[in-house]
Amino acid sequence: MKLNLLTSRLLLLVFVVGLPASLILQSRKQERQPLAAYESESYKVDSRSCSDCHAEIVEQFASAPHSRTLTSAADYPFWDRFLGESFEDPATALSYRFEKQDSEYFFRCETTDQATRVDLIFGSGEHAQTPVSLSEGWDGKPQLLELAVSWYPEAGLGLTLGQTGRDTNRVHPLGNFHSGAKPEECFACHSTWLELDEERFVSTEIIPNVGCVRCHYDAENHAHEQAEGLPSTLEDLSLLDATELNRRCGVCHRSPDEIPEQDLTPENDLLIRFAPVGMSMSRCFTESDGLKCTVCHDPHRLENRSNAQYARVCHNCHQPDEAGHTICTKVDANSQDCLNCHMPKVEVQKSLHFTDHWIRVRE
Repeated sequence: MKLNLLTSRLLLLVFVVGLPASLILQSRKQERQPLAAYESESYKVDSRSCSDCHAEIVEQFASAPHSRTLTSAADYPFWDRFLGESFEDPATALSYRFEKQDSEYFFRCETTDQATRVDLIFGSGEHAQTPVSLSEGWDGKPQLLELAVSWYPEAGLGLTLGQTGRDTNRVHPLGNFHSGAKPEECFACHSTWLELDEERFVSTEIIPNVGCVRCHYDAENHAHEQAEGLPSTLEDLSLLDATELNRRCGVCHRSPDEIPEQDLTPENDLLIRFAPVGMSMSRCFTESDGLKCTVCHDPHRLENRSNAQYARVCHNCHQPDEAGHTICTKVDANSQDCLNCHMPKVEVQKSLHFTDHWIRVRE
């Protein structure tokens, strides 16, 4: 379903000349796939049409995090997470509050009495959900206002990542503005389809969330083949080697080739947010046939994320009865507590943790 965000006059500018390679359709193996599609109509295939043949997978996917990465404020079902209480930024003493007026939602800085309408909620809620506002900038070009307050599963309302300790003399009290290509990049990893109109992508035509066709690129042709009884030419992602599959995930979750070599160190805690980067540097990846993201994560369903579940994956390769397998000597060989030492959750700011995928013993 398309998002009815703003009037058709609101267009987010995308400069085709000079677009990063990640945003241009390239060959499947040699270049990164686009963050979101806007050149091929095949990306507009509704994921629900896949249920004719893949009903169980589509039903499972409805509860998966990728199915709820972007929601319009009008359709967001969890406003109780935001409404009803004020939040004060301890660094600036600015007080904030979310409000509902008629059928619309607003974000207000009570201290300065400034407010803006909330248009969208970014994020699945697994780590956070961040409201944003779309508006027209001083230069007449649309811009995205990333609001100063987000919702976190661990603590409720808190400052948005990257906005702690803000200097309010140079940053708007309501949050951080993004213009130019930045809004397009944000939408690109949280939606399936961005429609171009004279080299601009149209906010009213966004197809939200990460649908089937974002990973299964040629779904439209596949559906035609099935209807005509033709052999399927759809790419089988399970046959990709680990490097290529992880690179596909890295289109949004980042890949090591995007990080300067001097920054690829275990001491760089900024890498913790980028799971494919850390994993590619791990001995579990470099000294094996390749550890795929999908060994632990099923993108089609809401996962059981218990330590015991992941420990079972570890034990597939670290078996005490197998010669040549590396066994942990600090705990029982069949311990279900691998992650606390080797893949701990690390706090990147108050109430926000990410799992460190650079598999090792942290000093």
